[in-house]
Amino acid sequence: MASGTATVRLPKVVVEQIYEASLRFAEVLETLEVTLDQKTMRRIKTGEREFRSGKYITAKGTKAIRKVLST
Repeated sequence: MASGTATVRLPKVVVEQIYEASLRFAEVLETLEVTLDQKTMRRIKTGEREFRSGKYITAKGTKAIRKVLST
């Protein structure tokens, strides 16, 4: 065997499952990262309160979004 060139054959379904598991793992890490960041959690909670009380603006299209963000 050549140095460092080992080959492993896996069924396609196994590769798909490994990929899906890696995506789920990344999602869990992102969730933990957000949950542990106090500043981000405060912003999320503030946004949820504002949404529930109707304190938000709906902007349709790029031009409207820029207008809302510039005020």
